[in-house]
Amino acid sequence: MSPLLSPRSSYQPQTVLTFYDDDDSEPSDQPPSNKKSSIQTRIPHQNHKHSRINNGNCQVSSPNPYEFLGSGGFSAPEPTTVDPFRNGTRFISGVYEVIKIVLCLPIALARLVLFGACLAIGYIATRIALEGWKDKKNSMPKWRSRIMWVTRVCARFILFSFGYQWIRRKGKPAPREIAPIVVSNHVIYVNRFSPASRKNSVNEIKLKSFYDICILACLALLFSNSLKGLISLAKLMFRMLTQFHNFMEVEYLPIIMPPDHKKQNAVHFAEKTGQAMASALNVVQTSHSYGDLMLLMKAAQLQQEKPWIYMVEMARIESLYHISSLEAVDFLDKFISVNPDTSGCVKLHDFFRVLQLKACTLSEEIFGFLDVEKNGSITFKQFLFGSAHVMKQPLFRPACELAFAECDAEGDNYCMEKELADIFRHAIPDLNGDEIHGQFNLFDTDNDGRISKDDFFSCLRKNPLLIALFSPLLLQKDLSKAGVRMPEEIL
Repeated sequence: MSPLLSPRSSYQPQTVLTFYDDDDSEPSDQPPSNKKSSIQTRIPHQNHKHSRINNGNCQVSSPNPYEFLGSGGFSAPEPTTVDPFRNGTRFISGVYEVIKIVLCLPIALARLVLFGACLAIGYIATRIALEGWKDKKNSMPKWRSRIMWVTRVCARFILFSFGYQWIRRKGKPAPREIAPIVVSNHVIYVNRFSPASRKNSVNEIKLKSFYDICILACLALLFSNSLKGLISLAKLMFRMLTQFHNFMEVEYLPIIMPPDHKKQNAVHFAEKTGQAMASALNVVQTSHSYGDLMLLMKAAQLQQEKPWIYMVEMARIESLYHISSLEAVDFLDKFISVNPDTSGCVKLHDFFRVLQLKACTLSEEIFGFLDVEKNGSITFKQFLFGSAHVMKQPLFRPACELAFAECDAEGDNYCMEKELADIFRHAIPDLNGDEIHGQFNLFDTDNDGRISKDDFFSCLRKNPLLIALFSPLLLQKDLSKAGVRMPEEIL
Protein backbone atom coordinates (compact mmCIF):
# COMPACT_ATOMS: atom_id res chain seq x y z
CA MET A 1 0.00 0.00 0.00
CA SER A 2 1.44 3.38 -0.96
CA PRO A 3 1.78 5.72 2.01
CA LEU A 4 -0.66 8.60 2.00
CA LEU A 5 0.58 10.21 5.20
CA SER A 6 3.98 10.89 6.69
CA PRO A 7 5.57 7.93 8.51
CA ARG A 8 4.28 7.59 12.04
CA SER A 9 6.48 7.52 15.08
CA SER A 10 7.39 4.39 17.02
CA TYR A 11 4.49 2.74 18.80
CA GLN A 12 3.82 3.41 22.47
CA PRO A 13 1.52 0.65 23.80
CA GLN A 14 -0.16 2.63 26.58
CA THR A 15 -0.22 6.07 24.99
CA VAL A 16 -3.37 8.01 25.79
CA LEU A 17 -4.74 10.28 23.05
CA THR A 18 -6.84 13.21 24.24
CA PHE A 19 -8.46 15.46 21.62
CA TYR A 20 -9.07 19.15 22.01
CA ASP A 21 -10.87 21.31 19.48
CA ASP A 22 -11.47 24.99 19.07
CA ASP A 23 -15.21 25.23 19.66
CA ASP A 24 -15.35 28.50 17.75
CA SER A 25 -14.09 26.99 14.51
CA GLU A 26 -16.60 25.97 11.87
CA PRO A 27 -16.38 22.60 10.16
CA SER A 28 -15.85 22.68 6.43
CA ASP A 29 -19.07 20.89 5.61
CA GLN A 30 -21.88 22.80 7.24
CA PRO A 31 -25.59 22.28 6.67
CA PRO A 32 -27.31 25.07 4.82
CA SER A 33 -27.94 28.20 6.81
CA ASN A 34 -31.13 28.27 8.85
CA LYS A 35 -31.40 32.00 8.58
CA LYS A 36 -35.00 33.05 8.09
CA SER A 37 -35.83 35.37 5.24
CA SER A 38 -38.85 36.71 3.46
CA ILE A 39 -39.68 35.82 -0.09
CA GLN A 40 -40.80 39.40 -0.60
CA THR A 41 -37.17 40.49 -0.49
CA ARG A 42 -36.17 38.14 -3.31
CA ILE A 43 -35.94 39.05 -6.96
CA PRO A 44 -37.93 36.94 -9.40
CA HIS A 45 -35.85 35.01 -11.88
CA GLN A 46 -37.80 36.49 -14.78
CA ASN A 47 -36.27 39.90 -14.04
CA HIS A 48 -32.72 38.68 -14.63
CA LYS A 49 -31.50 39.39 -18.14
CA HIS A 50 -28.14 37.60 -18.06
CA SER A 51 -29.30 33.99 -18.38
CA ARG A 52 -27.46 32.16 -21.10
CA ILE A 53 -26.52 28.65 -22.13
CA ASN A 54 -23.50 28.30 -24.39
CA ASN A 55 -23.29 24.63 -25.31
CA GLY A 56 -20.59 25.26 -27.85
CA ASN A 57 -18.23 26.58 -25.22
CA CYS A 58 -19.64 24.28 -22.51
CA GLN A 59 -20.52 27.23 -20.33
CA VAL A 60 -23.68 27.75 -18.34
CA SER A 61 -24.42 31.04 -16.63
CA SER A 62 -27.74 31.76 -14.98
CA PRO A 63 -29.27 33.36 -11.88
CA ASN A 64 -30.23 31.27 -8.88
CA PRO A 65 -33.83 30.05 -9.32
CA TYR A 66 -34.01 29.12 -5.62
CA GLU A 67 -32.96 32.47 -4.24
CA PHE A 68 -36.56 33.03 -3.17
CA LEU A 69 -36.12 30.17 -0.67
CA GLY A 70 -33.08 31.81 0.89
CA SER A 71 -30.57 29.71 -1.03
CA GLY A 72 -27.25 31.27 -1.84
CA GLY A 73 -26.13 28.33 -3.94
CA PHE A 74 -24.27 25.19 -2.93
CA SER A 75 -21.06 23.35 -3.61
CA ALA A 76 -20.46 19.63 -4.05
CA PRO A 77 -17.33 18.36 -2.23
CA GLU A 78 -14.44 17.15 -4.31
CA PRO A 79 -14.10 13.36 -4.52
CA THR A 80 -11.60 11.71 -2.19
CA THR A 81 -8.26 10.46 -3.44
CA VAL A 82 -9.22 6.85 -2.73
CA ASP A 83 -12.25 4.75 -3.58
CA PRO A 84 -12.78 1.95 -1.04
CA PHE A 85 -15.33 0.22 -3.29
CA ARG A 86 -13.46 0.25 -6.58
CA ASN A 87 -12.20 -3.16 -7.63
CA GLY A 88 -8.74 -2.86 -9.15
CA THR A 89 -8.45 -6.58 -9.97
CA ARG A 90 -11.80 -7.43 -11.52
CA PHE A 91 -10.25 -9.96 -13.90
CA ILE A 92 -7.48 -12.53 -13.71
CA SER A 93 -4.58 -11.15 -15.74
CA GLY A 94 -0.93 -12.01 -16.14
CA VAL A 95 0.95 -15.28 -16.56
CA TYR A 96 2.06 -15.33 -12.93
CA GLU A 97 -1.51 -15.07 -11.66
CA VAL A 98 -2.67 -17.91 -13.92
CA ILE A 99 0.23 -20.18 -12.90
CA LYS A 100 -0.36 -19.41 -9.23
CA ILE A 101 -4.04 -20.35 -9.50
CA VAL A 102 -3.22 -23.62 -11.24
CA LEU A 103 -0.64 -24.56 -8.62
CA CYS A 104 -2.97 -23.62 -5.76
CA LEU A 105 -6.02 -25.55 -7.01
CA PRO A 106 -5.19 -28.74 -5.04
CA ILE A 107 -4.38 -26.59 -2.00
CA ALA A 108 -7.67 -24.75 -2.46
CA LEU A 109 -9.62 -28.01 -2.24
CA ALA A 110 -7.90 -28.92 1.04
CA ARG A 111 -8.51 -25.40 2.35
CA LEU A 112 -12.18 -25.65 1.42
CA VAL A 113 -12.53 -28.90 3.39
CA LEU A 114 -10.82 -27.31 6.38
CA PHE A 115 -13.12 -24.28 6.10
CA GLY A 116 -16.26 -26.44 6.08
CA ALA A 117 -15.12 -28.54 9.03
CA CYS A 118 -14.19 -25.51 11.15
CA LEU A 119 -17.45 -23.79 10.27
CA ALA A 120 -19.48 -26.81 11.36
CA ILE A 121 -17.56 -27.35 14.61
CA GLY A 122 -17.70 -23.65 15.48
CA TYR A 123 -21.42 -23.54 14.83
CA ILE A 124 -22.08 -26.53 17.09
CA ALA A 125 -19.89 -25.10 19.87
CA THR A 126 -21.63 -21.74 19.67
CA ARG A 127 -25.08 -23.32 19.80
CA ILE A 128 -24.09 -25.30 22.90
CA ALA A 129 -22.63 -22.21 24.60
CA LEU A 130 -25.72 -20.09 23.92
CA GLU A 131 -28.37 -22.76 24.52
CA GLY A 132 -30.81 -21.59 27.18
CA TRP A 133 -28.94 -18.36 27.91
CA LYS A 134 -31.47 -15.51 28.09
CA ASP A 135 -29.67 -13.00 30.31
CA LYS A 136 -28.66 -10.03 28.10
CA LYS A 137 -27.60 -7.73 30.93
CA ASN A 138 -24.85 -9.72 32.65
CA SER A 139 -21.65 -11.24 31.35
CA MET A 140 -21.63 -14.80 30.04
CA PRO A 141 -20.93 -17.45 32.72
CA LYS A 142 -17.41 -18.85 32.75
CA TRP A 143 -18.40 -22.34 31.60
CA ARG A 144 -20.12 -20.87 28.56
CA SER A 145 -17.10 -18.66 27.86
CA ARG A 146 -14.82 -21.68 27.94
CA ILE A 147 -16.95 -23.42 25.33
CA MET A 148 -16.72 -20.30 23.16
CA TRP A 149 -12.95 -20.85 23.04
CA VAL A 150 -13.71 -23.68 20.61
CA THR A 151 -15.41 -21.14 18.35
CA ARG A 152 -12.42 -18.84 18.68
CA VAL A 153 -10.00 -21.58 17.63
CA CYS A 154 -12.25 -22.51 14.70
CA ALA A 155 -12.33 -18.87 13.59
CA ARG A 156 -8.52 -18.80 13.50
CA PHE A 157 -8.42 -21.97 11.40
CA ILE A 158 -10.97 -20.45 9.02
CA LEU A 159 -8.63 -17.52 8.50
CA PHE A 160 -5.81 -20.04 7.99
CA SER A 161 -7.84 -21.82 5.32
CA PHE A 162 -8.23 -18.54 3.40
CA GLY A 163 -4.49 -17.97 3.24
CA TYR A 164 -3.87 -16.04 6.45
CA GLN A 165 -1.25 -18.47 7.73
CA TRP A 166 0.28 -15.88 10.03
CA ILE A 167 -1.10 -12.55 11.18
CA ARG A 168 1.28 -9.84 12.28
CA ARG A 169 0.35 -8.10 15.52
CA LYS A 170 1.56 -4.66 16.58
CA GLY A 171 1.25 -3.23 20.05
CA LYS A 172 -0.46 -4.74 23.07
CA PRO A 173 -4.08 -4.81 24.22
CA ALA A 174 -5.10 -2.23 26.80
CA PRO A 175 -5.00 -3.50 30.41
CA ARG A 176 -8.23 -5.07 31.63
CA GLU A 177 -8.60 -2.48 34.40
CA ILE A 178 -8.55 0.35 31.82
CA ALA A 179 -10.69 -1.15 29.03
CA PRO A 180 -12.54 -4.17 30.48
CA ILE A 181 -15.36 -4.44 27.92
CA VAL A 182 -15.04 -5.80 24.37
CA VAL A 183 -17.74 -4.60 21.97
CA SER A 184 -18.07 -5.54 18.33
CA ASN A 185 -18.69 -2.77 15.83
CA HIS A 186 -21.53 -4.80 14.28
CA VAL A 187 -24.04 -5.62 16.98
CA ILE A 188 -27.38 -4.50 15.54
CA TYR A 189 -29.35 -6.20 12.77
CA VAL A 190 -31.51 -3.84 10.70
CA ASN A 191 -33.68 -4.26 7.63
CA ARG A 192 -32.94 -1.03 5.76
CA PHE A 193 -36.06 -1.48 3.65
CA SER A 194 -38.30 -1.56 6.73
CA PRO A 195 -39.12 1.79 8.45
CA ALA A 196 -39.98 -0.03 11.69
CA SER A 197 -36.66 -1.89 11.68
CA ARG A 198 -34.71 1.30 10.98
CA LYS A 199 -36.49 3.10 13.83
CA ASN A 200 -35.76 0.22 16.19
CA SER A 201 -32.09 0.25 15.20
CA VAL A 202 -31.86 3.96 16.07
CA ASN A 203 -33.22 3.22 19.54
CA GLU A 204 -30.73 0.38 19.95
CA ILE A 205 -27.86 2.63 18.89
CA LYS A 206 -28.90 5.19 21.48
CA LEU A 207 -28.99 2.51 24.17
CA LYS A 208 -25.62 1.04 23.20
CA SER A 209 -23.76 4.24 22.38
CA PHE A 210 -20.79 5.27 24.48
CA TYR A 211 -22.21 8.52 25.85
CA ASP A 212 -20.72 7.84 29.29
CA ILE A 213 -17.61 5.92 28.25
CA CYS A 214 -14.41 7.84 28.86
CA ILE A 215 -11.83 5.43 27.45
CA LEU A 216 -11.70 3.62 24.11
CA ALA A 217 -9.19 1.06 22.87
CA CYS A 218 -9.46 0.21 19.15
CA LEU A 219 -8.08 -2.32 16.72
CA ALA A 220 -6.91 -1.42 13.22
CA LEU A 221 -6.88 -4.19 10.59
CA LEU A 222 -4.78 -3.94 7.43
CA PHE A 223 -5.45 -6.37 4.57
CA SER A 224 -3.39 -6.88 1.42
CA ASN A 225 -6.28 -8.36 -0.57
CA SER A 226 -7.54 -5.87 -3.18
CA LEU A 227 -10.64 -7.85 -4.09
CA LYS A 228 -13.49 -5.49 -3.22
CA GLY A 229 -16.43 -3.68 -4.74
CA LEU A 230 -18.52 -5.53 -7.30
CA ILE A 231 -17.42 -9.11 -6.81
CA SER A 232 -19.53 -12.14 -6.01
CA LEU A 233 -18.95 -14.17 -2.86
CA ALA A 234 -18.05 -17.25 -4.89
CA LYS A 235 -15.42 -15.36 -6.91
CA LEU A 236 -14.04 -13.73 -3.78
CA MET A 237 -13.65 -17.10 -2.05
CA PHE A 238 -12.04 -18.63 -5.13
CA ARG A 239 -9.48 -15.85 -5.49
CA MET A 240 -8.59 -15.97 -1.79
CA LEU A 241 -8.31 -19.77 -1.70
CA THR A 242 -5.96 -19.74 -4.69
CA GLN A 243 -3.39 -17.38 -3.16
CA PHE A 244 -0.19 -18.65 -1.60
CA HIS A 245 -0.62 -16.21 1.27
CA ASN A 246 -2.90 -13.31 2.14
CA PHE A 247 -1.48 -10.57 4.31
CA MET A 248 -3.17 -9.26 7.47
CA GLU A 249 -1.88 -6.98 10.19
CA VAL A 250 -3.61 -6.28 13.50
CA GLU A 251 -2.59 -3.14 15.37
CA TYR A 252 -3.73 -2.26 18.89
CA LEU A 253 -4.18 1.49 18.86
CA PRO A 254 -3.26 3.79 21.75
CA ILE A 255 -6.02 4.35 24.28
CA ILE A 256 -8.31 7.16 23.19
CA MET A 257 -9.73 9.40 25.90
CA PRO A 258 -11.93 12.45 25.21
CA PRO A 259 -11.63 15.60 27.30
CA ASP A 260 -14.17 16.02 30.09
CA HIS A 261 -16.31 18.56 28.24
CA LYS A 262 -16.71 16.18 25.27
CA LYS A 263 -17.79 13.06 27.15
CA GLN A 264 -21.43 13.52 26.23
CA ASN A 265 -20.72 14.03 22.52
CA ALA A 266 -20.61 10.54 21.02
CA VAL A 267 -20.49 11.85 17.43
CA HIS A 268 -17.46 13.98 18.17
CA PHE A 269 -15.77 11.04 19.90
CA ALA A 270 -16.50 8.75 16.94
CA GLU A 271 -15.04 11.25 14.46
CA LYS A 272 -11.83 11.59 16.41
CA THR A 273 -11.56 7.83 16.83
CA GLY A 274 -11.91 7.43 13.06
CA GLN A 275 -9.12 9.94 12.54
CA ALA A 276 -6.88 8.03 14.91
CA MET A 277 -7.56 4.77 13.06
CA ALA A 278 -6.92 6.37 9.65
CA SER A 279 -3.64 7.79 10.93
CA ALA A 280 -2.57 4.38 12.27
CA LEU A 281 -3.38 2.71 8.95
CA ASN A 282 -1.70 5.54 7.02
CA VAL A 283 -4.73 5.98 4.77
CA VAL A 284 -7.20 8.70 3.87
CA GLN A 285 -10.38 8.84 5.94
CA THR A 286 -13.54 8.96 3.82
CA SER A 287 -17.26 9.32 4.53
CA HIS A 288 -18.37 6.24 2.61
CA SER A 289 -21.08 4.15 4.25
CA TYR A 290 -23.44 1.28 3.48
CA GLY A 291 -25.54 3.77 1.51
CA ASP A 292 -22.72 4.04 -1.03
CA LEU A 293 -22.79 0.29 -1.47
CA MET A 294 -26.53 0.55 -2.16
CA LEU A 295 -25.81 3.19 -4.83
CA LEU A 296 -23.05 1.00 -6.28
CA MET A 297 -25.33 -2.02 -6.52
CA LYS A 298 -28.16 0.06 -8.02
CA ALA A 299 -25.86 1.50 -10.68
CA ALA A 300 -24.58 -1.99 -11.49
CA GLN A 301 -28.15 -3.27 -11.66
CA LEU A 302 -28.91 -0.50 -14.18
CA GLN A 303 -25.93 -1.71 -16.22
CA GLN A 304 -23.71 1.33 -15.84
CA GLU A 305 -20.22 0.87 -17.23
CA LYS A 306 -18.54 2.47 -14.18
CA PRO A 307 -20.98 2.05 -11.29
CA TRP A 308 -18.47 3.24 -8.68
CA ILE A 309 -18.59 6.83 -10.01
CA TYR A 310 -22.10 7.21 -8.55
CA MET A 311 -20.97 6.88 -4.94
CA VAL A 312 -21.18 10.16 -3.04
CA GLU A 313 -19.92 9.45 0.52
CA MET A 314 -23.40 9.00 1.95
CA ALA A 315 -22.33 9.50 5.56
CA ARG A 316 -21.63 13.15 4.76
CA ILE A 317 -24.93 13.56 2.89
CA GLU A 318 -26.90 12.01 5.75
CA SER A 319 -25.14 14.22 8.29
CA LEU A 320 -25.60 17.48 6.41
CA TYR A 321 -28.99 17.06 4.79
CA HIS A 322 -30.67 14.10 6.52
CA ILE A 323 -31.18 12.32 3.20
CA SER A 324 -31.65 8.60 3.72
CA SER A 325 -29.90 5.96 1.64
CA LEU A 326 -33.19 4.84 0.12
CA GLU A 327 -33.96 8.40 -0.95
CA ALA A 328 -30.50 8.65 -2.53
CA VAL A 329 -31.17 5.44 -4.46
CA ASP A 330 -34.43 6.94 -5.76
CA PHE A 331 -32.55 10.06 -6.91
CA LEU A 332 -29.98 7.82 -8.63
CA ASP A 333 -32.72 5.88 -10.41
CA LYS A 334 -34.14 9.14 -11.72
CA PHE A 335 -30.70 10.42 -12.77
CA ILE A 336 -29.70 7.27 -14.65
CA SER A 337 -33.08 7.15 -16.43
CA VAL A 338 -31.83 9.87 -18.80
CA ASN A 339 -28.77 7.82 -19.85
CA PRO A 340 -25.70 9.70 -18.56
CA ASP A 341 -22.50 9.28 -20.55
CA THR A 342 -19.67 6.91 -19.59
CA SER A 343 -18.22 9.51 -17.22
CA GLY A 344 -21.54 9.74 -15.35
CA CYS A 345 -22.43 13.23 -16.61
CA VAL A 346 -25.72 14.55 -18.00
CA LYS A 347 -25.85 17.35 -20.55
CA LEU A 348 -28.38 20.15 -20.69
CA HIS A 349 -30.74 18.63 -23.28
CA ASP A 350 -30.84 15.32 -21.40
CA PHE A 351 -31.38 17.00 -18.04
CA PHE A 352 -34.75 18.35 -19.13
CA ARG A 353 -36.06 14.78 -19.15
CA VAL A 354 -35.05 14.22 -15.50
CA LEU A 355 -37.77 16.58 -14.29
CA GLN A 356 -39.94 16.32 -17.44
CA LEU A 357 -39.32 19.99 -18.26
CA LYS A 358 -39.23 21.65 -21.64
CA ALA A 359 -36.34 23.77 -22.86
CA CYS A 360 -36.91 27.26 -21.49
CA THR A 361 -35.22 29.94 -19.43
CA LEU A 362 -36.34 28.49 -16.10
CA SER A 363 -35.14 24.99 -17.02
CA GLU A 364 -31.76 26.41 -18.01
CA GLU A 365 -31.57 28.28 -14.71
CA ILE A 366 -32.25 25.07 -12.76
CA PHE A 367 -29.53 23.31 -14.74
CA GLY A 368 -27.15 26.22 -14.16
CA PHE A 369 -27.86 26.04 -10.44
CA LEU A 370 -26.72 22.38 -10.37
CA ASP A 371 -23.79 22.91 -12.74
CA VAL A 372 -21.53 24.37 -10.06
CA GLU A 373 -18.41 23.87 -12.20
CA LYS A 374 -20.03 25.64 -15.18
CA ASN A 375 -18.83 23.10 -17.72
CA GLY A 376 -22.18 22.32 -19.37
CA SER A 377 -22.84 19.02 -17.59
CA ILE A 378 -23.79 17.77 -14.14
CA THR A 379 -22.82 14.69 -12.15
CA PHE A 380 -25.00 12.61 -9.86
CA LYS A 381 -23.25 14.08 -6.84
CA GLN A 382 -24.16 17.60 -7.99
CA PHE A 383 -27.74 16.50 -8.70
CA LEU A 384 -28.07 14.88 -5.26
CA PHE A 385 -26.37 17.68 -3.32
CA GLY A 386 -28.38 20.33 -5.17
CA SER A 387 -31.69 18.55 -4.57
CA ALA A 388 -30.86 17.99 -0.90
CA HIS A 389 -29.74 21.60 -0.52
CA VAL A 390 -33.06 22.90 -1.85
CA MET A 391 -35.07 20.53 0.34
CA LYS A 392 -33.07 21.57 3.42
CA GLN A 393 -33.83 25.27 3.03
CA PRO A 394 -35.90 26.57 5.96
CA LEU A 395 -38.46 28.03 3.57
CA PHE A 396 -38.91 24.87 1.51
CA ARG A 397 -41.71 23.40 3.60
CA PRO A 398 -43.65 26.70 3.84
CA ALA A 399 -43.23 27.08 0.09
CA CYS A 400 -44.75 23.63 -0.46
CA GLU A 401 -47.66 24.50 1.83
CA LEU A 402 -48.44 27.77 0.08
CA ALA A 403 -47.88 26.29 -3.37
CA PHE A 404 -50.55 23.66 -2.73
CA ALA A 405 -52.86 26.33 -1.33
CA GLU A 406 -52.49 28.24 -4.61
CA CYS A 407 -53.25 25.08 -6.61
CA ASP A 408 -56.30 24.24 -4.48
CA ALA A 409 -58.50 26.86 -6.10
CA GLU A 410 -61.74 25.11 -5.09
CA GLY A 411 -60.71 24.67 -1.47
CA ASP A 412 -61.45 20.93 -1.50
CA ASN A 413 -57.86 19.86 -0.70
CA TYR A 414 -57.33 18.60 -4.24
CA CYS A 415 -55.66 20.03 -7.32
CA MET A 416 -56.97 19.23 -10.78
CA GLU A 417 -55.02 19.32 -14.05
CA LYS A 418 -56.48 22.66 -15.17
CA GLU A 419 -55.54 24.32 -11.88
CA LEU A 420 -51.99 22.98 -12.12
CA ALA A 421 -51.75 24.21 -15.71
CA ASP A 422 -52.77 27.74 -14.70
CA ILE A 423 -50.05 27.77 -12.03
CA PHE A 424 -47.29 26.38 -14.26
CA ARG A 425 -48.01 28.78 -17.11
CA HIS A 426 -46.95 31.63 -14.84
CA ALA A 427 -43.45 30.13 -14.88
CA ILE A 428 -43.45 28.59 -18.39
CA PRO A 429 -46.09 30.38 -20.51
CA ASP A 430 -45.83 28.21 -23.65
CA LEU A 431 -46.49 24.79 -22.08
CA ASN A 432 -48.69 22.64 -24.32
CA GLY A 433 -51.32 20.14 -23.26
CA ASP A 434 -49.07 17.07 -23.40
CA GLU A 435 -46.40 18.75 -21.27
CA ILE A 436 -48.98 19.81 -18.69
CA HIS A 437 -50.40 16.30 -18.61
CA GLY A 438 -46.91 14.86 -18.05
CA GLN A 439 -46.31 17.15 -15.08
CA PHE A 440 -49.76 16.34 -13.71
CA ASN A 441 -49.02 12.61 -13.84
CA LEU A 442 -45.74 13.26 -12.03
CA PHE A 443 -47.58 14.95 -9.15
CA ASP A 444 -50.48 12.48 -9.14
CA THR A 445 -48.51 9.77 -7.34
CA ASP A 446 -51.51 7.50 -6.68
CA ASN A 447 -52.91 7.85 -10.23
CA ASP A 448 -56.44 8.69 -9.15
CA GLY A 449 -56.85 11.61 -11.54
CA ARG A 450 -56.37 14.34 -8.94
CA ILE A 451 -53.54 15.61 -6.75
CA SER A 452 -54.07 15.39 -3.02
CA LYS A 453 -51.93 17.20 -0.48
CA ASP A 454 -50.03 14.00 0.24
CA ASP A 455 -49.43 13.48 -3.49
CA PHE A 456 -48.19 17.04 -3.80
CA PHE A 457 -45.75 16.87 -0.90
CA SER A 458 -44.53 13.40 -1.87
CA CYS A 459 -43.73 14.58 -5.40
CA LEU A 460 -41.86 17.67 -4.22
CA ARG A 461 -39.85 15.63 -1.72
CA LYS A 462 -38.81 13.29 -4.52
CA ASN A 463 -38.35 16.20 -6.95
CA PRO A 464 -37.51 19.23 -4.78
CA LEU A 465 -36.11 21.14 -7.77
CA LEU A 466 -39.67 21.48 -9.12
CA ILE A 467 -40.51 24.00 -6.41
CA ALA A 468 -39.00 26.60 -8.75
CA LEU A 469 -42.08 26.21 -10.99
CA PHE A 470 -44.16 27.89 -8.29
CA SER A 471 -41.79 30.79 -7.66
CA PRO A 472 -43.73 33.45 -9.66
CA LEU A 473 -46.73 33.09 -7.35
CA LEU A 474 -44.74 32.55 -4.16
CA LEU A 475 -42.66 35.69 -4.65
CA GLN A 476 -45.56 37.70 -3.24
CA LYS A 477 -45.79 35.53 -0.11
CA ASP A 478 -43.94 35.96 3.17
CA LEU A 479 -42.98 32.39 4.00
CA SER A 480 -41.03 33.33 7.12
CA LYS A 481 -44.39 33.96 8.82
CA ALA A 482 -46.06 30.79 7.59
CA GLY A 483 -45.41 29.05 10.91
CA VAL A 484 -45.38 25.51 9.54
CA ARG A 485 -43.03 22.81 10.71
CA MET A 486 -39.96 21.67 8.90
CA PRO A 487 -39.92 18.47 6.83
CA GLU A 488 -39.62 15.36 8.96
CA GLU A 489 -36.30 13.62 8.85
CA ILE A 490 -36.39 10.15 7.35
CA LEU A 491 -34.18 7.67 9.18
